[in-house]
Amino acid sequence: MKIETIRAVKAKLNQVVADLPETGSVVITRNGKPCAVLLPVTEETDLEALLLSHNKRFWELFDRSVKSGEHRGWTRLEDLSD
Repeated sequence: MKIETIRAVKAKLNQVVADLPETGSVVITRNGKPCAVLLPVTEETDLEALLLSHNKRFWELFDRSVKSGEHRGWTRLEDLSD
């Protein structure tokens, strides 16, 4: 993972994007604080999973569902035998 200022990324965006497969993710900072991330995307990248993993509403729904299942006595996946 690489860290770049927003000013540096603006100045060389094409090169930063071209280098993503080699450098991996790039954290972009503004005033010394992270504000964005550029991620390399390949044919194997599951964009829906990537977007959901960063979606606060999805995780709130997920947590409510887990709690509901626990309350109703559902069997957890970990408790199932192989």
